[in-house]
Amino acid sequence: MKKLAYLLLTGSVLAFTGCSKDDDDNKPAGPREREVEYRISTPTSGATADIIYANETGGTTILDNVALPKTYKFKRTLKQGEAVNFLAQLDGATASSEITGTILLDGTQVKTETGRGNSAQVNIVYVIQ
Repeated sequence: MKKLAYLLLTGSVLAFTGCSKDDDDNKPAGPREREVEYRISTPTSGATADIIYANETGGTTILDNVALPKTYKFKRTLKQGEAVNFLAQLDGATASSEITGTILLDGTQVKTETGRGNSAQVNIVYVIQ
């Protein structure tokens, strides 16, 4: 009789835990179109920078002597694990130089960095969650 009660108790516990809702909410999202925006700025008037960024096709765009501030905005299909990124280096930087870069996805700021000094640069990478 004790064995039967034990088996019934164990069976009912397993039935309740085995029938809980599956956690399907954590499945990776498939590819979707996102609005990507890169912002590069400096407090120094008339400053320029060399910029390399991942563009709308996933390729690389390289630009020299770009007047700041500068914004690049485009749509790109991205999936979980892919990255958006850019590098911007201030031309003629001095010890007091500063450059700031920001990545926005669908209008929401996801990452910001500021570089200072003689080699003022930002190298920002954001991996899609």
